[in-house]
Amino acid sequence: MMWDHGYAAWWMWIPGMLITLVIIAGIVVAVVLSLRGARPGAPGAQGFDAARSILEERLARGEIGPEQFRELLEALEAGRRRR
Repeated sequence: MMWDHGYAAWWMWIPGMLITLVIIAGIVVAVVLSLRGARPGAPGAQGFDAARSILEERLARGEIGPEQFRELLEALEAGRRRR
């Protein structure tokens, strides 16, 4: 039997292509997000934000003065720029 010469499901390549594109896009997004969070000192990374919040807490408790806070914050930012 010829079964319509094999042309009955010619449109099936469309869902197959879409599913493949969605899987590839998901992999790319996962890699980009994991690399963005893995860089220490990157803007928005936890390392810099955690250090800054510790400095702000020490300033609020009076352990360090405003001048020392600015110096330490500049040192943190300089370290971040070097990476």
